[in-house]
This record gives sequence, C-alpha cells and structure tokens, in this order.
Amino acid sequence: MVSVQVNGGRLILEMLRLHGVRHVFGLPGETTLGLYREWSDFPDITHVLTHDERNAAFMAEAYAKATGMVGVSEAPSPGAAHPAPGVLESFKGSVPTICFTSDVPCGGDTRNMLSGFDQTALYKAITKESLIITRVRDIPHIIRRAFRISLSGRPGAVHIRVPLDVYESSDEVFDIYADACGCMWVSDRPLADLQKIEEAIELLASAVRPVIVCGQGALVSGAGQAVLDLAQLLNIPVGTTMTGKGCIPEDHPLSIRLIGARGGTSYSNRFLLDADLVFYVGSNTDSAGTDGWKMPPSCPGKAPKVIQLDISREAVGNNYHADVCLVGDAKATVEFMANRVAEQGITGSAKNADDIAFAMRELDSRIADASKSEDRPIHPARFMKALEGKMPDMSMIVVEAGVGSIYSASCILQRKMGRMLLSNYSMGALGYSVPGAIGAAVGCPGHTVFAMCGDGSFHFVAGELETVRRLGLDVKIIVFNNNAFGWIKGETEHVYRARQFATDFTQVDYVKVAEGFGIPGERLDDPQRIEETISRAIAARGPYLIQMPVLSQDKLVPPVPRWIPSAREKNLPYLY
Repeated sequence: MVSVQVNGGRLILEMLRLHGVRHVFGLPGETTLGLYREWSDFPDITHVLTHDERNAAFMAEAYAKATGMVGVSEAPSPGAAHPAPGVLESFKGSVPTICFTSDVPCGGDTRNMLSGFDQTALYKAITKESLIITRVRDIPHIIRRAFRISLSGRPGAVHIRVPLDVYESSDEVFDIYADACGCMWVSDRPLADLQKIEEAIELLASAVRPVIVCGQGALVSGAGQAVLDLAQLLNIPVGTTMTGKGCIPEDHPLSIRLIGARGGTSYSNRFLLDADLVFYVGSNTDSAGTDGWKMPPSCPGKAPKVIQLDISREAVGNNYHADVCLVGDAKATVEFMANRVAEQGITGSAKNADDIAFAMRELDSRIADASKSEDRPIHPARFMKALEGKMPDMSMIVVEAGVGSIYSASCILQRKMGRMLLSNYSMGALGYSVPGAIGAAVGCPGHTVFAMCGDGSFHFVAGELETVRRLGLDVKIIVFNNNAFGWIKGETEHVYRARQFATDFTQVDYVKVAEGFGIPGERLDDPQRIEETISRAIAARGPYLIQMPVLSQDKLVPPVPRWIPSAREKNLPYLY
C-alpha cells in the first residue's frame, strides 16, 4: 500500500466517502472547524446543517431506516451531550448509526478547559461502543471498526470522540480503505442452525392456532415475501409490530395487521391471545409489541410455544421461553424454511386462518364508523383514512408517541411491502417526528414525507422548520393540537386514575409559526374540509403545515389495550 501524508479532518471525510456515506447531519462549533475546513473538497458528502445536535442524531436514525444505510451525525464539544436522545434511540432500536463528537485537545477535560468533559463515559452507556481517536494514523482502523460494529449482530449506535488537535494534525497513513461491510444495512445474511430449523418446521406444522409476528428485523431484512411463502404453505396468520409494519401487505388474506399495545386492536390481538404457537421473526418481544408480555401470555399454563428468530443471540429467548431458538438473518432463514416445507410436501394443521377474513372485516367496519364521524374536534381516524386515500405512491409517515402514531398505525392500511411508517418506539421521546421526517426526506428525495407531530412535541423542534424550508423538503407537518401532553393525560386518567397535573399548556397559532419560517399552512377544524386540505398540502411541492385540533387521550381513547377498561367503565369513545 502507498502511504499518504494527510490531516485528520481530511482523512475522516475520505474514510466516510470510501464507506459510501452520502449525508452527514450536524452543526459546526469551534472544535470541529478543522473538519469543516476540509469539507468543501468532498462534494459527494452532503453536510445537512441542523439547529440542534439532538435533532441531528434523530435525523441520522431516521435516515438509516429510510435508506438502509448507516446514518451519520456530528456535534461540536459544547453540544457533545445533546445527541444523546437520538443516539439512545438508535441503540435501543437496533438502528445502525455513527455519531461523531469533537472534543477539546487530549487531556483538556481534566484541566477544566471550556466544553471539555468525559464524553466516553456518557456514550459508553448508550452505544455498542464508544471510541476515541488520539492519533491521526488510527483513524482508518477506528472508522472501519465503527461501521463494522454498528452493522454486526444486533445493529446499533456507535460513538466516535475526536479531539480537535486530531482534526488539525497530520501523519503518514497507509491503510486508507473501507471495511467490506461498507455502510449498507443488512451487511450479512447468516443462516440459522439447520437442526433447529427442522425443529421449528415441525412445531409450525403441528400447531393448530399458530401466529407469525414480524418485527423490524424482518422488515429490514426484506423477509416479507419469504414469510408469506411460509405462511401460505402452512396457512398461518401473520401480524406485525409497529416497527415491523410493511413487512407484508396488510390487505393479504393471511394478514392480521398490527398487533400489540401501540396500534394493535382487539381484532388482531385476539389471534395472539388464542395462539398455541407464536413464531417471532426479527422481533425483540418488547413491552410495546406484547402489551407488557400479556399478548401472548407468558405465565405458566397459559403461554403458547414460542419460536424466535433473530440476528442477535442476546434477543432470542430474552422475554419468552423459546422452544426453538433460531439465530440468523430473517430473510435467509425463512426462505430456507419455506423451501424445505415445499420440497418435503409438509402440510400444516392450522385452523385459525379461517377466522382472519371475518376479523378484518369487523376491524374495517369499526374504523369506517370512526372515519365517518362529524365530530369537532375532528376524529383522528377520519383524518387518517382520508390521508390513506390521498397519499402519493412514494410516501413515508414519521410518527412519535401520541395521536399521530397510534391512529396512523392502526387505521392506514399499507398495501405494499416496505418501510412506510417510521417510529421511535424504542424510547418514545418527544421531538422525533419532524427531525425524523427531515432525515427520511433527505435520504429519499422522491418521497412525500408526513410528520405526525403532537403540539407538545412541536415545541421541542420548531427551530428545524428553518431546515425544512432551506432544503425545500417535501415534508408535510401535521400538528395534532390539544394544548396538552395528551399521552400523559391518557395514562393519568386511565391507569393512575388520578387528577391531572402538569399536562396542559396554552394555545399557540402553529400556522403563524410556520409562516414565520416561510412555510405555508392552514388550520383544519372542519371534517368536511379534510380531503381538500390534504390535497392542497400534497400539491404544494415542498413543506406545508396543517394544524388540526383533536381531543386529548383522556377524552377520546385510541387503541391502547390497557386504557380500554377505563374507557368502557367511563363510557368514553374508544377505538379498539
């Protein structure tokens, strides 16, 4: 190999370019100027200027979901702690990202140098690995390692700490090349153990009420067609978690749509409650997808048999006793299983698929009733069904905890395979949907992106409206306006049965806020104007904001299983 004399800032950018990185989200500071000085020589790596380091990390996380590439963000040392919420979402949500934070010169943090602190200690707890570069010559090795770690096994976040003197120093370097994985997610497709695959097939074929549940791992792996092939051979119902929505078309005869505690309905969840076997494909069986491990039940005597397939051995059997543990890539393993079933002429014993058509008709009827509501404030289900009919073919919806997420996940029927709904339900922090929509729109410029934003969340991210406007992104921001942290009001009312406290705030004219940033918008408070308003927003190629008053979740109860008993007891309207 030929050695090259190069400074640290240029070398980092060259290593990102070699790994196929096309966008980096962040903002400058004094400690990153050594990097920014070199950036103009790398026009194939677009720097996306943001207004907050936290938002930059959320953008990188959503970018990874939307593109299937490692998301990259960067922050200067004064804001080096700010990316933590976005980095943590990547880590908990198994999304490959790399966050660079610049730092004071090595040792400066112990001398009370301005903006210096032990970044490694902070990020070690919320990443797969926190790395520090102390010498220019180590940059190629460390960046290759960061990409490899972020993509290996259970994907996730990696942090790289770069002292400012490393950006500015030069050294002779000879190993300037990319890791073989590059930045593509998925990077490897290992097959699960063959003997265990045979055991899994035997259990699936003998089950009378089996269900396949697809999580994000199945969606990312592109396992949808393989899952359908296996399900059709054995006549097994298939549901998805919120993060797995889109793994299979939701209008398929074997689809029971969304399951669990975040958008799952009684019409879908009953299949899990009655199951004698559940096959989890790329799902970590978290509390949201299982309603706190009550669907299916995990208690002895009631729990069904479980097969769990995941790329991470750590995840398999973590929350449910797994009768068969399959460690491998979802697509490769399920394809192999389907081929074995077909080759051997295996037939299944499943009987519950006969119930799907009736259950889904009942669900559609329930949603249709809500979508015809003339109530004011507008019923969110009515807005979602209207949006479903108006969305361009190339669309994405970015949601966060609140009205927009639950109703879009449950009411909008996704008829095509692929990622359409992006959520942050690993941590559920507010302030995700707008920066997430920016990340998705930057990564997929041909898509129209809908950011479903609560008004409580909007206050976290209003400054990024300038980013949306400056970049001219085709992002439609829907602000569900109830002047409250509505999810907390719902939990307080339906679970704690307590008086409301510290949940309400004053009315803000979000349309005027948007107009101040140069973004057109309008207030939607008449159900008769929903279709024309959505059409107008979509026709305005570029950003648009819709402010829509809604009831808070203590008054209109969305499909959240543990809130439904309270809704029935208090005779409140609900959808479940």
